[in-house]
Amino acid sequence: MKFALFSLAAVSIAAVASPAAADVGGSWHVVGKVSSFAFTLNCDFKPDGARLGGVCLDASTNDPKVSAGKSHTITAGHIDGTRVGWTYQSSFLLTKFDVTYDGVQSGGQMSGTIRVQGHEGAFTATRQ
Repeated sequence: MKFALFSLAAVSIAAVASPAAADVGGSWHVVGKVSSFAFTLNCDFKPDGARLGGVCLDASTNDPKVSAGKSHTITAGHIDGTRVGWTYQSSFLLTKFDVTYDGVQSGGQMSGTIRVQGHEGAFTATRQ
């Protein structure tokens, strides 16, 4: 009985001490830049426990070769407290590559880093 009460108390303390999970479900407007390439996306995130899925659509870029509306399905995503990350595959001309985001969510805002083919940049996102 003492062990059961101790276990229940330990679980309760751990639940209070852990950061609240990020609430990222729904539509987000993402603005980012890697090297000289600036872009905007509209993402629809679908959380499933600690996993994050969904899709992002290109909204606009500073490159006329990249068309708005191109869809990118999230291939990997995670939620850990307020930390949020996701990856999708994109392409430029004939080259395919992963685009990886890692950020922190606070209320209706998110910000962090983007990694693409050895290059790093920054992004911000606003809940829509």
